[in-house]
Amino acid sequence: MSVRRFVPRCLFLVFVLVPVLWAQSSQWQNLAQIKPGTKVQVVENSLKSTSGKFVGFSETDLTLKVEYKEVVILKDQVHRVSISGKNRKRNTLIGLAVGAGTGAAMGAAAHQAVREAWVVPGTMLGHACLGAGIGALVPAAKTVYRAEVPKQAGPKGQSARERR
Repeated sequence: MSVRRFVPRCLFLVFVLVPVLWAQSSQWQNLAQIKPGTKVQVVENSLKSTSGKFVGFSETDLTLKVEYKEVVILKDQVHRVSISGKNRKRNTLIGLAVGAGTGAAMGAAAHQAVREAWVVPGTMLGHACLGAGIGALVPAAKTVYRAEVPKQAGPKGQSARERR
């Protein structure tokens, strides 16, 4: 496989398939997977953010413990619920490994054409650094619930996307 075909395929995987694979369900019942006492962040429709420890939820609301008081937020006001993750180091190491592997493969392909000793380690190092950077930028928080945005009908029943 040539480098000219390999690079676009890698970019396709990173920018198209990975977000699709990481897409998460947005069901309110997903809140059942959060253990009481887990640190969560709730973003309301007004974009007000509240962080605290998860107490519980019902069909109509969720309850957090913020400092020493319990805060109840209605389901209709919740835009997103995320749990804090400690995965940034793991994401960085995965990115480092993937980048190094990609760099080694690309360096080996380029080495056949260039025949310089530095090509393989150089591309491996460069891609390892790039992969580690991308891994560090991947969000460490996991979104457990995201409210669905209602489609707004415009003139003649057109959606906002169709009007553009």
